[in-house]
Amino acid sequence: MMRPSIFASFLRAVRAGGLRDADTCVRLCAETGFEYLDYSPDFSSEDWLAETRLAADAAERYGIRITQCHAPYNFYKKEPVERFRLLLDRAAEGARILGVKDLVFHFDEYHPAPGEAFDAEKGLARAREVLEDAINKTVSFGINAALENPFEDHHRVGPEERSHLCAEIEELESAIQMFGDSRVTCCWDFGHAHLQFGALQADMIRRMGRRITCTHAHDNYYGKDLHLMPFYGQLDWETLIPALQSTGYSGTLAFEAGYGRFPDEILGEFLSLSRHAMELLCGYADSPN
Repeated sequence: MMRPSIFASFLRAVRAGGLRDADTCVRLCAETGFEYLDYSPDFSSEDWLAETRLAADAAERYGIRITQCHAPYNFYKKEPVERFRLLLDRAAEGARILGVKDLVFHFDEYHPAPGEAFDAEKGLARAREVLEDAINKTVSFGINAALENPFEDHHRVGPEERSHLCAEIEELESAIQMFGDSRVTCCWDFGHAHLQFGALQADMIRRMGRRITCTHAHDNYYGKDLHLMPFYGQLDWETLIPALQSTGYSGTLAFEAGYGRFPDEILGEFLSLSRHAMELLCGYADSPN
């Protein structure tokens, strides 16, 4: 049985300015009826530990289960490697404090040197070098290190050049297998997979199979990673969710809202509609695929 979830940390930013604290974010979701959450603390802040503990305490107080969170990723932030490794270590510690089942990692931390061609084997080795300590620490806590499927957007390269390691399913499989540990798994991002695989996404879900231990559910259209609420875009949820069900998956469907800051006056309506949308998705799990 799949269960609806949402990224509670999406609520941190207040449209009028400032930030909501972790307790408020968790409470708002609980009041809307969510029982499962993703909460990803700001591991780049020196207050990350206090935020993490506040989120964990709030989850216990409001009867919520935080099932997953997201490790920082360097591709967009361009953090120096040693600083990045520190943030990843914080994420592993934070995942332990939150009691999550899955900590999600991007495994595309690789760029060829200027003038060099994209080399997947070299990229996998480099990404492992950067991420391995944090992944090993995560699994030592009994938490899945779930590698997320990205998509190829040719960021900062030519239209025929590669920029995202593991956008190809074979590379993602190789990244998971190189650790030889059943707790190194896959976080299936439906929105990314739509951009990468199009109508073949259901086949790719079945191919990844039981290695999928958590999800990011969001919608898009026109080839853009928009992180829309399901049903606002082009994804064929009525086909995709039964495909996931066929793998034996029984975890959460987590709405990864990514953009926008809602005024307080409509935030409750947004959360209620989000919950209803995710409940509908979970209901598709019982449909034939």
